[in-house]
Amino acid sequence: MLTALLFSIPMWGQQVTYNHDASKLGQIMVMELGAGSLTPEIYYRLMHNSYRKGAKAPTSVKNTLRTATQIASLPQVDMADSIQSDLESRAKIEAMNIADRQIDIAWLTEGEKINSRLLAFKNNLNGLVGKASSEEIDAWTDLARMYDFAIKTIRKGYMPNSERQKQYLAIYEEVTASNDKLILRVRFLATKQRADRFVTAMSHFQHHVSENATAAYNRWRDNGMKAGTKTKDNNIITP
Repeated sequence: MLTALLFSIPMWGQQVTYNHDASKLGQIMVMELGAGSLTPEIYYRLMHNSYRKGAKAPTSVKNTLRTATQIASLPQVDMADSIQSDLESRAKIEAMNIADRQIDIAWLTEGEKINSRLLAFKNNLNGLVGKASSEEIDAWTDLARMYDFAIKTIRKGYMPNSERQKQYLAIYEEVTASNDKLILRVRFLATKQRADRFVTAMSHFQHHVSENATAAYNRWRDNGMKAGTKTKDNNIITP
């Protein structure tokens, strides 16, 4: 019998059941609520007869304590209702916040113009090819990549649409300013390139200013000598 008991203890410890013990449940109800029945009846009559008689008596100490506890717990009902109301109100607000953060409505209104301005900025990068150094072109290209990353981060971020729109507008203004600077830089480099070509061409140009001046002087002198000879032949005195 002892061996069978030792082998059965682990089996009892591993068994899980949701069937309540009716006698224990009845005793707890009598203790807490003053209602229910104490079973088995023969056990309480023989072993706890005095407890059985006074457990549900209106004048018993347990009943007095139960009444006092019930009275003291009444204000907690109003507090619990207030807490529940606050929690429900907060839950509604949070549900709206979650919906606001998950749907990117701001991109529907600001996305088209941001993409348009960013595309213009990327196209203007081609104007640097052949005019600027590779380091400068890489710096402008990294700036365009930074704007792409910022847009992706905001679109994936958990934030309200009001904050999204604020960030989108900030990116749009910055892209616009960078694009204006890039256009000025491309124009400057293009003008500089044309000026450099002109200076290079002038450095290889061979002018004949001195020779032309000498030839002009000789023609003037010859014409003057011819005119003086003709005047002498016609007996005209020149001053």
